[in-house]
Amino acid sequence: MSTQQTPVELQATGVRFFSQGDEAAFFGWLKSLPFVEHVEGRGRTLYFKINSPAVDEDGLRELLALFRRYGVDLAQLVAFDREEFAEWFRRADAYWHKDIFG
Repeated sequence: MSTQQTPVELQATGVRFFSQGDEAAFFGWLKSLPFVEHVEGRGRTLYFKINSPAVDEDGLRELLALFRRYGVDLAQLVAFDREEFAEWFRRADAYWHKDIFG
């Protein structure tokens, strides 16, 4: 639960876009997040390099929403399980809890 100083790499495999606008919305949303340092596609997988210490509460909520909307594996967001987010992020009744914490 310590703040990580190294970048976190998140992955999205097989994201399905239903139109060019849908794809543009996904990448626009992703690129609007100031802590996303790099996005690269290899095969069917997108890799996002995240500056973990720069992720704040609003940013984590945006990642939760983006991943949920586009069917990206939420479990990898456990990388942001830090004390500063504990009060709301670990809530057992939150829609993401089971996907992230099992």
